[in-house]
Amino acid sequence: MEDRSAASVGVVLAGFALAAAALPWGTVGIGPVENVILAVLGATAFGAFSLRRHDVLARGPGSLVAGVASLAVVGYVGVARASALAGHSTLAGGTALSVDVTAVSPWGVTLALLGGVGGVIAAYGDGRGLPESLGTAVKAAGWGLAVGFAGLFAIAAWASVLVSIAAGLVPGDPGTAAQLAISAVALGLGTGTVALIYFQWTDKTLAFLDFRVPTLRDLGYVVGGVLALFGLQVLVTVVFSQLGLSTAEHNVQQAAAGGNAEILLLLIPASWLIIGPGEELLYRNIIQKSLYPTFGDWGGVLVGSVVFSLAHIPAYAAGADLPALLSTLAVIFFLSLILGATYLKTDNVTVSALIHGTFDAIIFAAMYVQMTGGA
Repeated sequence: MEDRSAASVGVVLAGFALAAAALPWGTVGIGPVENVILAVLGATAFGAFSLRRHDVLARGPGSLVAGVASLAVVGYVGVARASALAGHSTLAGGTALSVDVTAVSPWGVTLALLGGVGGVIAAYGDGRGLPESLGTAVKAAGWGLAVGFAGLFAIAAWASVLVSIAAGLVPGDPGTAAQLAISAVALGLGTGTVALIYFQWTDKTLAFLDFRVPTLRDLGYVVGGVLALFGLQVLVTVVFSQLGLSTAEHNVQQAAAGGNAEILLLLIPASWLIIGPGEELLYRNIIQKSLYPTFGDWGGVLVGSVVFSLAHIPAYAAGADLPALLSTLAVIFFLSLILGATYLKTDNVTVSALIHGTFDAIIFAAMYVQMTGGA
């Protein structure tokens, strides 16, 4: 029997887009629906996914309609939000209306984007027939999440041990710089510990590790990957400014903004030596690679990126509202897709580690210059 679990997920996600149409958008609607165009697009995706779920539509045309409608939701949200920021909104009939930007609900934007982006992913999975078994998929994805969050637990445990050791060597509480240096070392030890446990648990050998000296082709991927990450960063900045969305601050950024900008200088070498290699070892070499048998190569990249983004919740959750946190996780997800794709194409985690480390190092350096003027 054909597996239609992806279509079932799509029904729920399309429902988010429909719900978003009932929230404030600064336009004139019909009854409880304020954003009529968004409601039509969301209803189209909802209908296509529902027909796929009940096997009324064939996989090819059904997933295509659902995917196009979901993608249209994302595009329309961008157009509608940009029009709102410009001070007007254009209805389907061409009538221009005055819009109060502050009346546009951030929850509406967030739900619509979640439904649209998620719907595109669900449509792709349904069209490809992935996965064959929902139970197998849930088990594999749950395993990936468990390993990812086990890494966070191991990092926290090592940080606690290192803080205790530091307290025994140097009286008094460690300063902010020392705490972040300890956190960086703990990241390397924590991801390494989980990797060792994984190897013992699964009887994997060192041949499973994909750390190799980069070839000239690999170095080309490194350069291209770094440029792609920064290109995406610029694109996200422009799109989010048009949508009026904000992102959450990393706890490192919060600490640096509190008058401890020098900690950023410590994190520049740590990006190449610890952060990049440690996170790529865990989330790419172990989690993503282990998802290939269930989801396929590109499906493993996709699900692994979801795990990677969710694992960053603790770093951004402090002081952030939910829409800003969700926006940040979405950005991390797309950045992770680039890292996962380069690892997939090269089979060399050194490549993704260099891309990751270089990107973080440049970001930390830019933040330091911005906060201190380079002094």
